[in-house]
Amino acid sequence: MVTNSIKLHFTLVLQKLTTWKAMKKNRFGGRWAAFFLAAGLFSTILISCKEDEADKVKQRAMTDIILETPEFSMLKDVMLYAEMSDAFRTQNVTFFAPDNDAFRKANILSSSAITSMEKDSVKTFLKNHMIAGPITYSGFTKSETKEAITKRKISIEVESNVVTVNKSDIVKKDVFASNGMIQVIDSVIVNVKK
Repeated sequence: MVTNSIKLHFTLVLQKLTTWKAMKKNRFGGRWAAFFLAAGLFSTILISCKEDEADKVKQRAMTDIILETPEFSMLKDVMLYAEMSDAFRTQNVTFFAPDNDAFRKANILSSSAITSMEKDSVKTFLKNHMIAGPITYSGFTKSETKEAITKRKISIEVESNVVTVNKSDIVKKDVFASNGMIQVIDSVIVNVKK
């Protein structure tokens, strides 16, 4: 009888031990399965989130910004008349762009006043608003003289973090373009020094 009881007890202990090992093995295997499932899910998300070249929104060139912005309608006419669309698409510059109000402030009420001038003069007029390299508004840190791409001097004044360009205020800062920076000014630049 004692032998049967020991056998039964031994069988029960052996059964519990086997069940415990199986459960431990299943928990361990379950953890690995959960890890691989999570890793697979994460890598799938990463792969599916890769940006395709066709999906990227390309930054517009200055030409496109001028053509598409209503406040530059007079500037657009002047640019097209001077045949400078390519220059505004390819050159890497900061362009002090006069908006329609800036032209009106200079008593230029329509683009026909400028487009009646010689094309070379109009090209020079536009180039007098451009300096080499893109400069953000915060990049103007001190009062200084910059050189327009026509080699004429542009006076940059910085006072209390307010930047003026040949006494024109920058009214819209940092319009990013693929080929530079547009700083919108409230007056045309006419008094450019040699």
